[in-house]
Amino acid sequence: MKTINITYLLTYFAFLIVICVAIFFDKWVLVYVKPIVSLSLIVLYQRFVKKTSLLFPLSMLVIAATDVFVYLDFTKYFSIIAILIALFYTLCLLLLKNFISIQEIKLNKLISPQVIVSVFLIGYLIFSITRLVLPKIINSIGSVILIVVSLLLFVTVCFFIYVANRYEKSIYLFIASCCTLFVDAFLAINELYYYSRLFTTMINIVEIAGLYFFTIFFVETKLVKKERLEDKYL
Repeated sequence: MKTINITYLLTYFAFLIVICVAIFFDKWVLVYVKPIVSLSLIVLYQRFVKKTSLLFPLSMLVIAATDVFVYLDFTKYFSIIAILIALFYTLCLLLLKNFISIQEIKLNKLISPQVIVSVFLIGYLIFSITRLVLPKIINSIGSVILIVVSLLLFVTVCFFIYVANRYEKSIYLFIASCCTLFVDAFLAINELYYYSRLFTTMINIVEIAGLYFFTIFFVETKLVKKERLEDKYL
């Protein structure tokens, strides 16, 4: 138990350092401290996940590299950032592929009012943000499409796993996907339209939360007992 507490404590300490830097220092300082979040999550994953995959540490290293380019110069390195973001979501999708079960997704859940409203809001959010920042990146339409497509695929897979309800803690994936939507949307606004230290702080808090819940899903998830599934759908 002591080892578990120390491991989590170090992870939370890394989160706190990054958040404090985002609040009190210029954003370029994040270039040097933001990668500790990814490293701490790799340690957490390797320590507690029984069957580990090399894809996870790779994904965390990719997102760490993405953050470095973001806080160096978002506009200058936008094409590189787009490729790295797409690569990150691709690695995440490969990590989640064994958790997908299309057969167990109930049609009535996919066409429920909540789902329809969610799809509409996500589509409207992406459309609005893209139209807002497009004048700043008019020569990088391909990069924008790359980010949007990979983001939507990731969100869709997380949503499918959540709706299928075959695994405990699948709500963590739903939270992680919501965090990615927030981060990608407001990061573009913050870097291309209107910069605010408050936005930078919020983006970092939400991004860290999303990465944490994504990691904890692999740490804590297990198959839902068959009896519980039968009781729920009968």
